[in-house]
Amino acid sequence: MGKKSVFRSIHQTMRWLIFVFIGVLIYPMSAVAQQDTDLPTYKMEEIIVIGESLLSLKRQAIEAEDIKFKLFNDLNSRDEFDIICEYVARTEYNSRIKRRYCDARYMWKAEADATFDYLTLGIPPPSDYQLAVLNARKTEALNKEMVELGMKHPSLAKAMINEIELKQRYILERRERYKDSILVGHPKPEEYFGDELKFLDFVYSAYIDGMMEEEIWNYWDRRLRSVILQEPYRSIWRSSSSETYEDIFIAYINGILRE
Repeated sequence: MGKKSVFRSIHQTMRWLIFVFIGVLIYPMSAVAQQDTDLPTYKMEEIIVIGESLLSLKRQAIEAEDIKFKLFNDLNSRDEFDIICEYVARTEYNSRIKRRYCDARYMWKAEADATFDYLTLGIPPPSDYQLAVLNARKTEALNKEMVELGMKHPSLAKAMINEIELKQRYILERRERYKDSILVGHPKPEEYFGDELKFLDFVYSAYIDGMMEEEIWNYWDRRLRSVILQEPYRSIWRSSSSETYEDIFIAYINGILRE
């Protein structure tokens, strides 16, 4: 797979991995020399969900996300790349309800600096979009580091998969329980599940190109095989344009479907 194709694949899928970030390239291996044996151990239970409440499912998904971020924060090369989650009320939405927001440390600092400038100097604070543009290069560097670390460290790869599974269980259960409600929004499966298939496309290409160890690819391969025959993945796959995925990934999936 060429550099242009790699860039396109990562650019399309990184929003799904953390939150709205942009652009990724492969990061030098020398910058991520830490080994999994140096990391603290975080408990990741086998996922078994039988008649659990939505609140319980949501809590489990948040705990899984926290584990993923803790592992990434332990592995990354710069403190400003650490992902910090806080419950805050966003005044721009005219709401006092505190909601969970996760962002890189440098973004939290940028917001704090903008607030300080407004209170002390009267300078109007930039919008979220403007802050994102101003910090685009740092975001690009963070994204490529997270992808590279996820391809090197089994613990982070497993944490990513665990979080994906729990979030998707929550999404599907919420859709099912509130399918007749006009008051509860329903996330479209293709917006989330389709992005996971695109990311798996990138992961497989990285493995084929020798950028990912066999052990880590096995985690993603098991994830892929566990979902591709299920809905909504199967319908999303069948309805997708052949231009959405790399040819080698299409051949690989079709091989699984023929088994």
